[in-house]
Amino acid sequence: MFAIGRIFGADLAVVWLSGALTNPLAAENRAETRMGEKGFESPPATLAQVDWLVGQWTGEGIQGAPAMESWLPPTGGTMVGTFVQTTGSNPADQAIMFTEHMYLMQENGTLVLRLKHFNADLTGWEERDGMLSSRLVAIEPCALYFNALTLRCADKEKPGEGLVAAVRMESGGELVFRFDTQRTASEVVNTACADAISTVEINQCYDRVRARADQRRLKYAAQAKEFNKERPVLVSKIQSSEEAFEAYREAECEAVYEDWKEGTIRGLMSLACNIDLTDKRTKVIWKNWLTYIDSTPPLLPEPQSSLR
Repeated sequence: MFAIGRIFGADLAVVWLSGALTNPLAAENRAETRMGEKGFESPPATLAQVDWLVGQWTGEGIQGAPAMESWLPPTGGTMVGTFVQTTGSNPADQAIMFTEHMYLMQENGTLVLRLKHFNADLTGWEERDGMLSSRLVAIEPCALYFNALTLRCADKEKPGEGLVAAVRMESGGELVFRFDTQRTASEVVNTACADAISTVEINQCYDRVRARADQRRLKYAAQAKEFNKERPVLVSKIQSSEEAFEAYREAECEAVYEDWKEGTIRGLMSLACNIDLTDKRTKVIWKNWLTYIDSTPPLLPEPQSSLR
């Protein structure tokens, strides 16, 4: 989080890091972060107001390498969090770049965030008793605004489905980072396969769902090409995008399998990856090629999750 200048250079000397890096925000009216006036007083706040932060979060971090953040439920007046930045986008080459140990603490009727950085060998960035600290500027439903740092729900109507962190650099610009929720095995097995009990039964069920999801994708793609058959160049590009998607899906879900290969749910996680990506692709096809900009009904129904 703070002190990312150790990695990117002195120009980024004081920022916070929490997730997938995107471009700096260009306009002040789009700013995610808030700065407290000199001598500002932090508003009243308790940990009971930030239960939406509890969980495990994953995203892309430095140079596209995976990053992970976790927040535990409060213990007394403290929530403990950890952040892990890895190196390399290829799972076979990944290693820890650095980690953070974070305390979100109730103090004097408000909240303060403190943290320390550690190298891969557990040597610290800060002095032995040193730490970095940020005071609370404002609190809103599903959002914490610390001085120069924001932690908020990606969608305040859907807490737990995404986390956004924004940090302000000393130069005045912002960096915005995004996390998705990390699903556990029990969360992956949902309504569509709720009756499956053993690992074999669950995998078989998910394989059937995968096949149905892909059949629907192919149906929607075929309809898109049929509807545009008088435009052969467009049809060719739709087909090329389909082929590119299939290659991406295979590589991505093989990476998921590799990540879980030591566990018995490796097949389930890979199948869930396949289903999720296929559903998203079908939705893209529907939105781009099977709907109209006016009130005309779409050519095919809006696709829903295959796992419902």
